[in-house]
Amino acid sequence: MKQLTKTEMAVMAGRSVYHDLRAKSVADGMAKTERAIKASTNAKLGKRVTKGKLSGFPIFTLTLEERATCPRSCAHWNDCYGNNMMNATRYKADDALLQQIESDLAHYQAKHPNGFLVRLHVLGDFYSVAYVAQWAKWLGMFPALHVYGYTANQPDAVDSQERAIGQALATLRRECGIRWAVRFSGSFNDSFAALSADDERTQDLLASKQAFTCPTQISKTTGQLAKKGEETLAPSCGACGLCWQASKPVAFITH
Repeated sequence: MKQLTKTEMAVMAGRSVYHDLRAKSVADGMAKTERAIKASTNAKLGKRVTKGKLSGFPIFTLTLEERATCPRSCAHWNDCYGNNMMNATRYKADDALLQQIESDLAHYQAKHPNGFLVRLHVLGDFYSVAYVAQWAKWLGMFPALHVYGYTANQPDAVDSQERAIGQALATLRRECGIRWAVRFSGSFNDSFAALSADDERTQDLLASKQAFTCPTQISKTTGQLAKKGEETLAPSCGACGLCWQASKPVAFITH
């Protein structure tokens, strides 16, 4: 009988390939200056928003454990890019994490009262309705807080838990607008979506200008230049801003 690879075992178990090495609970202890919500060091994201309505906002990130917090319907359940992110620290979804997040947000509210942006999630996803409700509470507590990101939880999902999470996320977006810019990955039933450029339906939307290709990906992977009237290319998410400002779906190039 063929022995399963580490990735195959992680996929079956619903956890990260690096679960034993890089997944940690805040309750097990944090380094003196460690925060769950960290300042962005990712070149693709950028460290600060430099364009649009949120210009000047510093960018922060939160990383959870992939698969352990994701719906199994996610199109990238098997080939999650977390499979290749050995060095990323994943925080386990528990009460200690929620306390740490609130502490971190209070710190950033005091430090950046004019606004800051949190990318949810570098890895992982919204794992419960209660977790979404926590973010709703924090948006009320911290007026400087703005969030953007993507979720595989769909408001019209067959699975009842996934559907409830998706509907809670959709409600929060309707109520909070640009402060809660979380797009539905793979959804063709919501204009505020993130789609694969490989899908023929996405290609139709792009051709009719009802969607746009991620400017950061184009500038870095294809070397194309924007023509007059097209979306401006940008070296980072912070220099673009379309994911939290544009109402059209964004198409991502699959690598």
